[in-house]
Amino acid sequence: MKIPELLTACSLPPILLGIAMLVSVGCENKEKIVDVETSRGQVEVERDRDTGEVDVDATKKEDSLIDIDTPGADIEINRDKDTGEVEVK
Repeated sequence: MKIPELLTACSLPPILLGIAMLVSVGCENKEKIVDVETSRGQVEVERDRDTGEVDVDATKKEDSLIDIDTPGADIEINRDKDTGEVEVK
C-alpha cells in the first residue's frame, strides 16, 4: 500500500464520523401530538421521542377567527380590531 492511499484510508473514517456528528447535533426529535387553532387561541402539544417529555404551548389570539393548516391548504380568517372588517387569506 502506498503512503497516500494509507493516509486516505486512515483519515476517511474520522471525517465521516465528524460529518455524522455535525448532522445529528441540534436536531430535535419531536412529534406533534396535537395542534389546535381556534378563534381564541392555539394549543400545541409535542412529545420528545428520545425522552418522552411532553411540551404544551398555549397562546391567546385576539384577532384571528379561524386558522386552518392542512397539507396543501392554509386558511386564515381575521377580524380587524378597530373596524371589525373580516379578512380571508
